[in-house]
Amino acid sequence: MRITHSVIKIRSLIQLVFLLLAVAFFIGIIYWGLPYTIHHICPYAIVCFGVSNRFVKTVFALTIAFSFLILVLSIFYGRIFCGWICPLGTIQELLFMLNYKKKKRRKQIPLYLERHFAKFKYIVLALTVILSLLGFNYLFIHSCPIFALSILPSIAISGLIVVLVILVGGIFWERFWCRFLCPYAALLNLFQMLSKMLHLPRLMMHRNLERCNDCGICSQNCPMNINLTQTEFVDNPNCILCFRCAQKCPKPDTIRWEKEQ
Repeated sequence: MRITHSVIKIRSLIQLVFLLLAVAFFIGIIYWGLPYTIHHICPYAIVCFGVSNRFVKTVFALTIAFSFLILVLSIFYGRIFCGWICPLGTIQELLFMLNYKKKKRRKQIPLYLERHFAKFKYIVLALTVILSLLGFNYLFIHSCPIFALSILPSIAISGLIVVLVILVGGIFWERFWCRFLCPYAALLNLFQMLSKMLHLPRLMMHRNLERCNDCGICSQNCPMNINLTQTEFVDNPNCILCFRCAQKCPKPDTIRWEKEQ
C-alpha cells in the first residue's frame, strides 16, 4: 500500500478518536463515579486478572474478546494497536513532539543500548504473569499506570509514580513506555515472533532497494529507534506502523506497507 498524506491523516484521526474516548471515560470515573475502572477496557487486563478468581467479576467479556483480537491481528499486522489506537502511546507521542519542536532536532540513543533497554518490557511481562499465577497480581496492579488513573482521587501512589516516569520519560525519549516497559507490547512482540516461526504472511514496511539511497533519514525519524536500512522488509517486532519513515523519506513511494514475500 502506498503511504499518502490521506493515510497519515486517517491514522491521526483514529488516534484522536481513541484518545478522546479514553479522556471521556477517565472524566466519567473521576467526576461522575462510573462504577467501573479503566481496567475494564484495558486489553492487558486479560493478563492482570486472567488467572485470578476475580476475573469474571472484574473484566468484561467484550474486553477479553478485544484483547484476543489485538493479539491475533498482531500476528498478521504487527503492533498496529500501539501506533493507531493506544491512548497512552498517543499521549507520549504528543509530549515528545512538543519537546522536539523546541529542540528542533531528534537525538536517538545508540542501537546497542536500545536492544538492552528493550528487554525490560519482557521482564515486566514475565513478572506480571508469574504474580498472577501465584495470586499476587495485586502487587503489579497497584503499580499499573492505568489502575492509578482509574481510582483517582483515591490515589495509588506507586501507580502515580509510574505515570510520572512514563510522562517524563516520554518527553525526552519518544514512546519511552512502548519501547522499554510496556508488558502488553512485549506480549504483542511474542505473538509476532510466533508468526515468524510459523512463516505466516505479514504486512510490514517495505523499503524499495532500487529507489532507496541509504540516506538513513527513515531510521533517524523512527519513534521506535529501528534501523530500517538493515533489511528490505522491516521485520523488527517493535515497529508500530506509524508510517513516519515513509512520510519523512525524501524520495516518495520508496517505503510502502506490503506483504512479506
